[in-house]
Amino acid sequence: MRVLILEDQAIVGLEVEAIVRARLPGATVTLAATIREGRDVARGTVDLALLDIDVADGKTYELASDLDRAGARVIFVSGSTRADTPQGLTHLAFISKPFSHFEIVRAIEEACAEAPRARRTEDL
Repeated sequence: MRVLILEDQAIVGLEVEAIVRARLPGATVTLAATIREGRDVARGTVDLALLDIDVADGKTYELASDLDRAGARVIFVSGSTRADTPQGLTHLAFISKPFSHFEIVRAIEEACAEAPRARRTEDL
């Protein structure tokens, strides 16, 4: 499993990474701090993405949409409000900051329990 964590606050990114690695020990986990870095990672297969919404180079909604269409499971982990999420992305999991370890684990478990999805990476 390949996991993308896009978070521009290093300490938060490292915390999310530690939780993911503990829950998915065989996963390949990549941290990104910008949308551009996230897009570079997404050029390959991404199975699970945990995305902050507001990062240094903008909002991650377009990347989230692209990843979702490509078949990745997307979880927003953000200080933004869920009400601000564009209508086409409201089906994606959303964890508010500050978050608990349990919330991240539960979202990962729910994402991993879902049936596999078709992959389309040409749009990324």
